[in-house]
Amino acid sequence: MNRDPLIVLINPPSLAVEDDRIEPPLGLLYLIAELREHGYQGVSLYDMSGCGDPQAVHDRIAGIPAADVFGITSLCTQFPYVTAVIDQIRRHSPQAYIVFGGPNPSAVPEQYLQGTLKADAVVCGEGEDSFRACVDSFVHGTPLREVVRAKPRRDIDSYAPPARDVADPSGYSRTLLGRPVVSLISSRGCAHHCIHCNSTVMGGGSDGARYRSAGNVLDEMQNLRREFDRFRFNDDHFTGNPDLYGLLHAIAGLEVKFRIFARIEDLNENACRLLKQAGCVHVSVGLESLDPANLRVLGKASQAGAEENIRVARSQGIVVRGSFMVGLPYDTDESIVRCFSRVAQLGLDEFAVYPLIPYPGTRLWKEPQRFGYTIVDSDFTGYVQMGKSGATRYALKHVNFGPEEVRKWHNRAEEILRASHIRHMSESTVAG
Repeated sequence: MNRDPLIVLINPPSLAVEDDRIEPPLGLLYLIAELREHGYQGVSLYDMSGCGDPQAVHDRIAGIPAADVFGITSLCTQFPYVTAVIDQIRRHSPQAYIVFGGPNPSAVPEQYLQGTLKADAVVCGEGEDSFRACVDSFVHGTPLREVVRAKPRRDIDSYAPPARDVADPSGYSRTLLGRPVVSLISSRGCAHHCIHCNSTVMGGGSDGARYRSAGNVLDEMQNLRREFDRFRFNDDHFTGNPDLYGLLHAIAGLEVKFRIFARIEDLNENACRLLKQAGCVHVSVGLESLDPANLRVLGKASQAGAEENIRVARSQGIVVRGSFMVGLPYDTDESIVRCFSRVAQLGLDEFAVYPLIPYPGTRLWKEPQRFGYTIVDSDFTGYVQMGKSGATRYALKHVNFGPEEVRKWHNRAEEILRASHIRHMSESTVAG
């Protein structure tokens, strides 16, 4: 084509959760920055989140602007609205080139490329280079019509910083200590390969985590510091950074507050002291279970026995949230009571309990029988850890128990922790 194409990146809605408009879609902001860096200026974001009911969804879909190229991201719970989005685009921009990406398309690309959706292309994994290649192919008159497997950059400092100007931050609800928070990442991917975690889905072939340099992260935070002093690191494993202490020393001079996700075994006394000095006020750890046998199955054996680090973090004044799963292979009525009675004594500030869910693309989804499971509910559109009114999905049957037992364990675990005056994550006074 002879002109700069009009490109619209779409974040579909989800009515499965209480609030799907908590923060701008960071992945799409990175894509916009990449396109701009390579000369594409007619790029915009159409964020459909924040719909409170089906009528609002209908109205937002009807308002999709005309364009030459559409890039659409999708989570499991956004899938129910994707067909209507495609239909609207085909009616009003019949010659448009449609590319899907994000966690769910990366996990099950055939469901987006074939069937009723019939997207033109699907990008699996990190989208900056691969989506741009799709746009380039369209502009050159030879559009890619296939599944495009991303080849992530090893040097992630080379990615352009996200185009935050396209999303008004005041329209999103996430807060930290009662003030607006901005999310960022200091890494991509995860060096661990837990059977239930979909981080490897978006890794796009990555053989492990890749970290930005401390200076690169600091540059972004300094620019954001003009407007924000609250930050949320969305990294799967922030504390796995080989230069963690260097990064924390760099952040300390900014006088900000932030929250992170960590592995419990990383939270030693020195790390927690430096985290606090840098401004960390909240850390979430995926403890999952206190049973070493369950942790071995999940791929988290290295954290067995490290739960005492919760007290180390709290001694520095850091609020600690622990998340747990029920429906693990060695769970029983007795072990659940025993496990969560111990959890109640760990000193946690906040908790979350979820059933084990076989998210598409994970090892648990691909080979459930290997771990003793059968997927009895494969409708991934309802796969949510904590949806509206606390709803979740019990999708697995184990050789030793069924979904109803898992539901019972979920309720019992929450009862024990609430009785010990540990706040549920939905009641957090720190991280909203």
